[in-house]
Amino acid sequence: MLKKHRYSLGLFWLIAIFVLPLPFLQTVTQGLPALYRSELLAIDWGVIAYVWFLLAIYLGTRPKWLDRLVGLPSMYLLHGILSIAAIGLAYLHKSGTQSTGWIKTTGDWAFDLFLGLMLYSCLFMAGWLTSRIPPIARAKKWLERVFRHEISVWLHRLNLVAVGLVFIHVQLISYITAITPFMWWFDGATAFVLVTYLWAKFGAPQTWRTGTLIVNQTVADNVQELVVQLPQRRPMNLRAGDYVFMAVPSIAGLHEMHPFSLVNVPDDQQQLRLAIRGDGDFTQKLSQVPLKTAVKIDGGYGRYAAFLADQPADAPIIILAGGIGVTPLLSVVADHPERTIHFFYTAHRESDLLYPELLRAYQQRPTFTMTQQVGRLKATAVWPTLPADWSRTSVILIAGPAKMMRYWRRELRHQGVWPGQIYTEEFNW
Repeated sequence: MLKKHRYSLGLFWLIAIFVLPLPFLQTVTQGLPALYRSELLAIDWGVIAYVWFLLAIYLGTRPKWLDRLVGLPSMYLLHGILSIAAIGLAYLHKSGTQSTGWIKTTGDWAFDLFLGLMLYSCLFMAGWLTSRIPPIARAKKWLERVFRHEISVWLHRLNLVAVGLVFIHVQLISYITAITPFMWWFDGATAFVLVTYLWAKFGAPQTWRTGTLIVNQTVADNVQELVVQLPQRRPMNLRAGDYVFMAVPSIAGLHEMHPFSLVNVPDDQQQLRLAIRGDGDFTQKLSQVPLKTAVKIDGGYGRYAAFLADQPADAPIIILAGGIGVTPLLSVVADHPERTIHFFYTAHRESDLLYPELLRAYQQRPTFTMTQQVGRLKATAVWPTLPADWSRTSVILIAGPAKMMRYWRRELRHQGVWPGQIYTEEFNW
């Protein structure tokens, strides 16, 4: 099995955590006056924290090149972890340095703002955390009645204000601004992230496609199917298993972009088929959007196609899907009629099993086998149905609730499956 994605992901974390802060640390260490050497470690903590804050903002702009390399879920996971770790380092910096006047004030304001936003984001925007702690998940669901999706997005943008306060804080410290090489790095990195953010906020939206909603129907309990017709003269770069970000500018509460997986593999007709469960205020409103409404689409995102392209072309595909998580994997099945596919699909209720007609059509293929059931599917019931050498020769795609995906990853490890054979994309932001 090729290991390209695992290497890319490991290199991504290594560069983000260790490599990027190095030129900042080297230049500030070499230029710091002897009078302030006792505070060097605390100053270094502050420098690392600032670099990580800048990187977190850059990752929040959803750079497509990086998504195709490591995946947006991995980017958002690093975004959250770096932000939390940076606040810890900022506290060490604050505790280990002495300052007065506006230097102290701007630093204190920035720290307090970062801390408040971190606590809010851990509750409302860190699904990788809330999915593991049920009491926090329940509190989030209750509080979402007030703190809607768009409110969370706007509050999260206050991180820019906090970074601006840190920037002013540093500019007021004369012995730091006197270190010219450090300030080149500091000002240059800040300017780069600022320009990138402004482009993502004001420039990139000009490249989003404007589509027309041509189908809006209920396909299961609390699941809405939307079909969007895009202009055929400007085809999007979409692949099987991808997801797109969508917004409805003309309807209040639907202005901010939200990710949804594609059910189909887009063809020359440029129609996007989306199956969306009404979990939050944004998704629940989609059923009310009238036909012929203009929608904004940004994409594509996702790595299912790239992951499969990195694997041997004759490797059997094992798909483990739960509930609405089956959505992107339906297009993967459609895109690989020649591949041997073992398809396992579960849902809590019979009515939650989506697209039965489509799955029955796939079962006509000689290379496609399916196990479908209501309720939890145990690993001990799956392994005997697979070929003897499946754990060495297969690639495994998993999609569904976070708890289900963690279960299957754990069981696959027990069977000796190497992590490079497994790919998942958790929609938990």
